[in-house]
Amino acid sequence: MPSDHVDEIRDQFTRQAQAYADTAQAKDDAAHARLAALVGPKATDRVLDVACGPGFLTLAFAAQCAEAVGVDATEALLDIARGNARARGVANVRFESGDATELPYADEAFDIVVCRAAFHHFPNPSRVLGEMRRVVRTGGAVMVADFATSPDKAKARAHNAIERLCDPTHVRALPADELRALFIEHDLDIVADRPGRMHYGVTDWITHGGPAAAVVAEIRRRFDAALERDDTGLDVRRDGAEILFTHQTLVLIGRR
Repeated sequence: MPSDHVDEIRDQFTRQAQAYADTAQAKDDAAHARLAALVGPKATDRVLDVACGPGFLTLAFAAQCAEAVGVDATEALLDIARGNARARGVANVRFESGDATELPYADEAFDIVVCRAAFHHFPNPSRVLGEMRRVVRTGGAVMVADFATSPDKAKARAHNAIERLCDPTHVRALPADELRALFIEHDLDIVADRPGRMHYGVTDWITHGGPAAAVVAEIRRRFDAALERDDTGLDVRRDGAEILFTHQTLVLIGRR
């Protein structure tokens, strides 16, 4: 990634490391266990979790395989991940610093390579997927799980603008078909394609980015406007005093 974007990510997630690690989505152990099981790791497998954050998915794989490695650009998140591993007494896991566009591992070093909730942060997601393919062995699995945006370009622009207000390191959520096309581009045979949904309340969702008060007011104004017209593709709705919305999600697993 461009060095200035990596620095921006480090600054944002150093400031928000614990707040992000404490979100319900980040620490949902049951969801991470299901995601790991979907890939079907064997007891002898080595797994790499790219942009691992606080390491909860890495730890879910560690429970099912021989070794799990988490790599991330933000040391504050890696410190949380290491603390989580120590607290759980997990010995077959390690967390290392690295750039997703230049993974510090040899070709075909892992049996499974995964990335969850991070592709929207990458200026060049094709480069990242290419690196993931490079470090997975022939016959191994590559998984990407992230939220997707609307195929309608105007709705996608409105959606991504709100995401960037909350978290300035957000680059662009991809439409589902664009993510599928990346797998085809990199000769990854798609063996699992799981669309889904993830629901949020705006108040809780805002905490992961920690925007300034004036920015929070603008985010709320845009969600209020979206109640009148569906210009974001986020199914914005009200439940009492709270505004709710839904991310469309996608899990893709490909074989090299």
